[in-house]
Amino acid sequence: MATLTSSMFLIAMGIWLGGVVFFSFFTAPVIFRRLPRVQATDLISVIFPSYYRLGYLCGTVMLIAGAYPIICERETLPGWTAELIAMLATGLSVYAAKVVMPRVSRHRVTAQSAAGTPAQAEAKRLHDQAHQLSMTLNLTVLLLLLAEAVLYGWRVRVDFLG
Repeated sequence: MATLTSSMFLIAMGIWLGGVVFFSFFTAPVIFRRLPRVQATDLISVIFPSYYRLGYLCGTVMLIAGAYPIICERETLPGWTAELIAMLATGLSVYAAKVVMPRVSRHRVTAQSAAGTPAQAEAKRLHDQAHQLSMTLNLTVLLLLLAEAVLYGWRVRVDFLG
């Protein structure tokens, strides 16, 4: 059972990390280079729900699979650290999807509809602020998943060597 849960954890982590890297460094930059800004923003907005669902699914699998060594094998610090990192990454992803992205969209729409009025500048400022938070959360999730991968590699090495 330990091999199964460890494999599930590793697969979920790899899929999520790969998805974040591919979206952040390949998909989004290409879309913004190839399409006019409004169309690019609209397309990215369509992709985001699936992007965040990937995080929820993989994070949930990591949390469930990561609980096995803690509960059944009484693993201490490494298991709890992995579980904490998975919880943080999943929580930040949920927060970004359910709180920050709707805020970004709302302020973008407000800025577009207030074009040429004094309210446009404030809506644009709020949009930019929320967008920056979204990018910071995405970077934080990326760093957490990279830390998780390093921790996983260390745990495998320690288990293998003895």
